[in-house]
Parts: sequence; structure tokens; C-alpha cells
Amino acid sequence: MISFLKNGNLLYRTMKKVLFVIPHPDDEIVGSCILIKDFLKKKKVSIVFLTNGVISPNTNWLWNRKNYKKEVSIRYQEMLKSLANLGVNDFFLQDIPTRTLKSNIDKSYIYLKEIILNKNIDTLFCPAYEGGHQDHDVTNFIVSKLKSHCKVFEFPEYNFYGQTINSNTFFYKNGTEIVIDLDNNQKLFKTKSMNIYKSEKKNLKYINLKQECFRPLASYEYSSPPHDGVLFYRRYSLFSWHPRVDNNSPIDICNEIRNSKIFNK
Repeated sequence: MISFLKNGNLLYRTMKKVLFVIPHPDDEIVGSCILIKDFLKKKKVSIVFLTNGVISPNTNWLWNRKNYKKEVSIRYQEMLKSLANLGVNDFFLQDIPTRTLKSNIDKSYIYLKEIILNKNIDTLFCPAYEGGHQDHDVTNFIVSKLKSHCKVFEFPEYNFYGQTINSNTFFYKNGTEIVIDLDNNQKLFKTKSMNIYKSEKKNLKYINLKQECFRPLASYEYSSPPHDGVLFYRRYSLFSWHPRVDNNSPIDICNEIRNSKIFNK
């Protein structure tokens, strides 16, 4: 593993206009808070959110479906506070529910490509293909198809490799990783940043504040799940009837990816 001090400056000089491709409002904090705030603080950073972070009404409890717009509004306000906290004022939001990105792969690819061309983006960051959330994995796939336009990097958020919750670390390392060890001030800042997303408080308890890291996008076989074990978003599969539990199988997600128009692009 390459240390930040050894190789960070070299990569830093190649980045000018950076776009973070973020699946949900809060992933910019979970996976890349200090990366955005400190490492890239002198760069032009934009963020695009590919979903609004709220499950669609038809997957929620019957009695709670009427609150969809309210929940989207709450998440949107949290997102605005998060962006202000990070010092990022250029952002885009694709207003579709979480867990529906797999049905919007080709549309999202076109959406991202237009932003890249209009903003002259030279560098992309996205979550790793690690099975943390289906939208993270789909985002990684979509961004992989934009390598001819930009340099592409990925950052880990969380996974369940080895039947253990791991955060901010790649379960498979290839030697190109850049590690940012968080000092006390950075840990405090990240804690404050996560606390902005009060609506996601129950889902952020497992995040480790030890480090953040990133690397050039690895090569993945997207027609197969990220690893052979139970994926993070399926660890409570026995309770798939509950709205908070993703009831999509990893194979279903891979099939959606494989059936997209851009799969063989």
C-alpha cells in the first residue's frame, strides 16, 4: 500500500477539475469527507448525486408512503448543509429514489457524460465495487465506462467481506492505494459532518474514523458480485420484508448491469 505522503502529491498535480459521482447524499461524507475537504481543497470540486437517497414510496410501509416528498425534502436540506460544510457549491442531483439506479443505468451514463463535457471535468471519483449498497456498485460500473473521458479513482465506503463490517478500506488491495490517516481534527470534522445527516443516523454507526483512501479504478467483473460472501446490503436478508432491508439479490443487480446498453461499450 502506497502512503499518502509518498504518492499523494504526484496524483494531486494531475487533478484540476474534479467530479465526485455520489450515489446518495451522505456518501460524500462516509467515503470522501477529508479527501474533499483537505486533499482537494485547492481544486475545483463538483459533486453529482445520482439518487435522492430515499426509497421509493412503493417499497415503503403502506402508511408511510404519503411522506415520500417530505423525506426527500429533509434529505435535500441535509445535503445542502453538508455541501456548505465541505465548501462545495457546485452540485447536481438526479432526483430518483435509492435502489432504482439499476433501472436508470443508460440514462445516468448520458447525464454524467453531459456534465463532464460541459464542465471540462478531468478527474472522477466514485465508490468502490464492494457490495456496500447496490447503488454504490452500479455507480462504479457506470463511471468505469467514462475512463476514456477522465482519470477515474475509487474510494471504499463499507463492505462485509470476511463476514466483518469494514469501512474505508479496500478488501482487495492491488498496491495503488493512497491512504489518508485522519488526525484528531479531521476525525472531529468527519464526526460533525456525519451528524448533519440526522435522517441516516442509524445507518452511520459502523463508520470507522481511522482513515480514508482511494486508488485508480480497479478492473472488475461486473457480471459477478464483488465477492463470494454475503454482501453488506444482504446481511439481513431474512428480513427482506422490511423497507430498510434491500430485497434485491446481488445476481439481480449484476443482471441489470449486464443488460444495460453500455455494458459492452
